[in-house]
Amino acid sequence: MRRSPLWLVLILSVFAWAPLLAPGYFLRAHDAAHSLFWLAEFDQGIRDGFLWPRWAPDHALGYGYPLFTFYAPLVYYVAEFFRLLGFSVVAAVKIVWGLGFGLAGISMYRLARRLWGEGPAVIAALLYVYAPYHLVNIYVRSALAEFFAMALYPWVLLHFYAVLTLGGRRRVAKAAFSFGLLLLTHSVTVVFFPPTLVLLILYWLAGSSWRQKRLPWPTIMQAAIAGIGGVLMAAIFLLPAVGESRYIVQEQWLPDTYQYSNQFLYPFQWLQTRWSFGFALKGPDDGMPLQVGLWLLILSLGTLPLVWRHRPRHFFSWVGFGILAVAMLWLTQAGSAFVWRLLPPMALIQFPFRLLALVTLFLSLSAAGIIAALSPPANTARSLSPPLLILALVIVFSSYPYTRPQHTPVTARAQSPQAVIDFEVAYPDMRGSTAFASGQPQDSPKLEAYLANEPLPLAAIIDGEGSVEALHHGAGSERVRISAPETVTVQFYTYWYPGWQGSIDGQPVELYAAGPDALITLQVPAGDHDVAIRFRNTPLRTLAATLSALSLFLILLVWSGLDLRITRRFLRSRP
Repeated sequence: MRRSPLWLVLILSVFAWAPLLAPGYFLRAHDAAHSLFWLAEFDQGIRDGFLWPRWAPDHALGYGYPLFTFYAPLVYYVAEFFRLLGFSVVAAVKIVWGLGFGLAGISMYRLARRLWGEGPAVIAALLYVYAPYHLVNIYVRSALAEFFAMALYPWVLLHFYAVLTLGGRRRVAKAAFSFGLLLLTHSVTVVFFPPTLVLLILYWLAGSSWRQKRLPWPTIMQAAIAGIGGVLMAAIFLLPAVGESRYIVQEQWLPDTYQYSNQFLYPFQWLQTRWSFGFALKGPDDGMPLQVGLWLLILSLGTLPLVWRHRPRHFFSWVGFGILAVAMLWLTQAGSAFVWRLLPPMALIQFPFRLLALVTLFLSLSAAGIIAALSPPANTARSLSPPLLILALVIVFSSYPYTRPQHTPVTARAQSPQAVIDFEVAYPDMRGSTAFASGQPQDSPKLEAYLANEPLPLAAIIDGEGSVEALHHGAGSERVRISAPETVTVQFYTYWYPGWQGSIDGQPVELYAAGPDALITLQVPAGDHDVAIRFRNTPLRTLAATLSALSLFLILLVWSGLDLRITRRFLRSRP
């Protein structure tokens, strides 16, 4: 029985993820601390009874912040699965990194095989896995969500290509599901991948229309339904992220160093081979690798002269991939600044180098097409020839130096809520703020307790006499006992934000924001009372969750084929 070359892709990918097996982590990577303490925040939300956690309780010096309302949480659901099985925070995050490597290789292999056969698919998958920007995202930037999103890009393209070429209800469901997962994975990807996908779909449809001499309306409708289905499936994240954006201070997440105008690449950087672990800076002296990858450039753009004699199969798709790769590469340099100004949402991308993810995607596919054109049919469709095997090994071992992270020991504190506070003390400009507060918090009654790893004070009486006893601290709920001889004003050390609801002895009570930090405040009558607050859904969040649940149900129903069985049984039961 012949084994699929996919096994070779998975085996050769080991060198990329093997550093994850070493003790410790790579905490010097740019967002490495975030990848750990955000899981700690998410884990608290799950354990506090929230199926879809939105509130990160330890941000803003302990006042809390609606982090997962604006940060797509899918990777943390994956990590939380392993966390609940008993793995440490570091181990759970490392497993997600490893799964991202595997999924990237598998999804690129399947897409390239669909177009050009198994041999070229092996090369495309290895080019994608070992692409410099792919490795930068894990070992230099530690951008967990973006790294996992890259693994889903080829999977989304594969299913939409199947819809456009083969059609069918189940293929539409698969495309919608894959697109919905991608939208739930990385917030910034929502800005640049869907428009690129739409352009590619329109390009494919244009080719189909030219060949058929008519518009393929059924195919257009199926592609549109798949796209809309994916968006509705991700509504639980998308609708609140857009609808509640006015409740936070967005400008603080776009400081000068995060402005795209200061982060354009220089063409010579695309060709560099130097590897380092610094940051992207204004000007050409970046401390971060920003190259495209010599093997990607050589096997795609560098072999263009050969196309005149050896035209690839699916030539139209191959041209489209090449055009998009060049366009995305152009958008990373300053000559494209007028496009960024014309399209204001692109500012949310922050770093033009993020588009190297799409450059990597399309150049890997372009390389597979050219390799298919230069290889005998037997070496593309059914086997991996010796020359392609040698090329695969060369790609892997020439990229090996880029798979060496800066290993660091990891303490228990780095995997705990205290890590959030340590980060915000070191970087005060990174403290989140709501639009209801007068500015970023400069201090907090919880700060000393965090630093000393002591129980946190949850609330205080700010008007009147009495005592406060902390009963419960969660990731979206707080409970205290108030004992007072008179009516008192109680203030929780938690940001007020739409969705917080309060109760006294189980009965609802009105909350309001007070003070420069807009903290949750309420009136408590005399006596001994159990006072609680909990972060609940607003009507918008409820609507978003309902749309997502219904969409996911319908997608899975159609994918499984149960909808047809139910329909047939219903029709047979009618007189």
